[in-house]
Amino acid sequence: MDQRNLSRVERNHRKSNRILNILIAIVFTLILVTAAGIFMTGGKDTAGGKGAAETGNDSGGTPETGLASDSQDDESDDGGEEAGQPDDESDTEEDDEQTKEPADEEDEASGEPGKVIRTPSEDGIVEETIVDTSWKPIGTSQTGEHRSVYDKGHIDWKEKVEAIEYATGIPESDMIVWYLKNGGGPDKSVGTVSTKDQKKKYNVHLEWVDGEGWKPVRLDKLNSLEGAW
Repeated sequence: MDQRNLSRVERNHRKSNRILNILIAIVFTLILVTAAGIFMTGGKDTAGGKGAAETGNDSGGTPETGLASDSQDDESDDGGEEAGQPDDESDTEEDDEQTKEPADEEDEASGEPGKVIRTPSEDGIVEETIVDTSWKPIGTSQTGEHRSVYDKGHIDWKEKVEAIEYATGIPESDMIVWYLKNGGGPDKSVGTVSTKDQKKKYNVHLEWVDGEGWKPVRLDKLNSLEGAW
């Protein structure tokens, strides 16, 4: 009877040990699976971060260095975009070129606008001759065939005085017109003027431009009004 009980106890003990071992194995397996999952997830994040960093620095570079080659840098510069950002400098240059185009057209049309050429004179009356390449015709209200008129009060006379005011910078209210005459042709005139205090004295040479009015072409700065006309 004791032997049977002993055998039964041993069988129960062995069965309990097997169950315990199985449970331990299951728990250990779960621990391994959980640890492996955590490790694999962390590895993917690290790999993804590394790949993103390499992508940001590489820009299509060689695997050995991770740097873009010279030719690829050139292509990036030429394309106007780098790393997904617009090339602001290229856009600025294009805007500048568009802004300069009207000025360039004006330069071509008028020669050298704003350039003032001063030439000392050996004439005792004339101190220097001045030419400003920015001078333009002043405009006109006259229509039809133009005829130069030297009658004070006529529209052509008034427009001549306006052109002289434009060239000299002397306001008409402070200007004395000493003489206004033919300048050597039907579309040329020359006027002798001064400020009222006679500190500034000029001979102003004008030319008529059809449809655009009188244009100053030369300014003689005078030392004296005597013999100026």
